[in-house]
Amino acid sequence: MLTLGIDTATDVCAVALRDDDDLLFEAAIAVPRSHGTRLAPLVGEAFAHVRRRPADLGLIAVTAGPGSYTGLRIGTSTAKGLALATGAAVVGVPSLRALAASWTVAGPVCAVLPSRRGEVYAATYDGDREVAAPAALALGDVADWLPASTAAIGGPGADRLANLRPDLPRVPLAPSGAVVARLGRRIAEAEGPGDATTLEPLYLKPVATSQPGGILRPSTL
Repeated sequence: MLTLGIDTATDVCAVALRDDDDLLFEAAIAVPRSHGTRLAPLVGEAFAHVRRRPADLGLIAVTAGPGSYTGLRIGTSTAKGLALATGAAVVGVPSLRALAASWTVAGPVCAVLPSRRGEVYAATYDGDREVAAPAALALGDVADWLPASTAAIGGPGADRLANLRPDLPRVPLAPSGAVVARLGRRIAEAEGPGDATTLEPLYLKPVATSQPGGILRPSTL
């Protein structure tokens, strides 16, 4: 099954195409605040490179949060539009689960993404098992939240926790469209695909806006 993986939860815009277990295309662009102009051309490049068409898609997997508000909205909107246009199934992949799966670790790994005001999003996974659910945390609360069984820590927000558990190995967890595609297929097979008309990012925190009122209620999956 041809699967498109999209990861826009961070400053990295990552895209991949997999055909079952075969990785056909993978690319990532690390340019902050550029997903709106970079994602669609990158998806187009992926199909051109492998000489396939969007109509060939069986599944679209997209990071569903937490992460960058704008990045998640752009990724989710693109995935939903492609799904509705092609008839492909769509599935949301938890951003921190995908991040944790980007590097092989023996034991639970804590994946960390930066949030606003110096805070972080974090979750801990041991393979497919969720050890600690995704949470939005102040830096001072991470030590009490972190599971004692954690074997390693990493991700784009891990540098904010430089003084946390110096004994813990730091591993280079990074956004990956290929990982999102692989996990998306696994989630779709185990739980069924999502609904393209209702799929929304999981923000974990209220969304700050410049409109009157200043806050939108957070969406959930």
